[in-house]
Amino acid sequence: MESGPVACTLAAARGDAVVVVDVLSFSTTVTMAVDMGATVLPLTPDEIEAAGGPGVVQRSLRGEMISATRQVGPRGLFSLSPASLAGLREPLAREPGMRLIFTSLNGARCVHAARGAPVVLVGCLRNATAVAGEIGEALRGPVDRVTIVACAESWTSTAGIGGTRPALEDWVGAGAIAAACADLGLVLSVEAIAAAHTHRALGDPAGWLPRTVSGRELIDRGFSEDVILAAETQVSTTVPLWRPGVDPERAFRTP
Repeated sequence: MESGPVACTLAAARGDAVVVVDVLSFSTTVTMAVDMGATVLPLTPDEIEAAGGPGVVQRSLRGEMISATRQVGPRGLFSLSPASLAGLREPLAREPGMRLIFTSLNGARCVHAARGAPVVLVGCLRNATAVAGEIGEALRGPVDRVTIVACAESWTSTAGIGGTRPALEDWVGAGAIAAACADLGLVLSVEAIAAAHTHRALGDPAGWLPRTVSGRELIDRGFSEDVILAAETQVSTTVPLWRPGVDPERAFRTP
């Protein structure tokens, strides 16, 4: 159990598999998109800028660019808002495996930082048990250790300054995965045990997630449905997964 992009880089350098947890909302949105049958390609804002901008990236990766600005707009406008994905089912029925290019301040940066890992997974409250199952599979292969990374939150969301702050929802989301790993008999670090205990102590996320700093912020901005979707537990068996050594494109699909 660790936190932020640096943890992802260090874990990958050790040869660990990495689980990226950003409950509000990168991990939740990516899980829902892959659950619907999409292929998700996460890039950092810096990567998109360096490549020549969204238009160039969209053409080169042959995908649909997902707005980094949270919004629920007209049909066909998708963003990091999980609620905005409601209209994806019809396009995905016509085009299974539709390629969606995601970016975010935290989740995409953690994925980028983990690019040297043998396996990168995306986890949230919705798929915590399924992620634990994939962790078990990874540990039966060439991976000796898995690091679950709580992405944390940008201070820009509340204070308009740089840097990151702890995000309870990511810590507890990681704890939900750790608790499911413990149920499978996997050995946890002290930090993972603490996160698992926090998850169990807080109980149903529908009761506490809306009262977190990030949850209150989203509700105040009119995105209460995003908080509701992110708080749902055990509703998905989908685990977005990327094997960097096999797929240099950084494409997350179901295992």
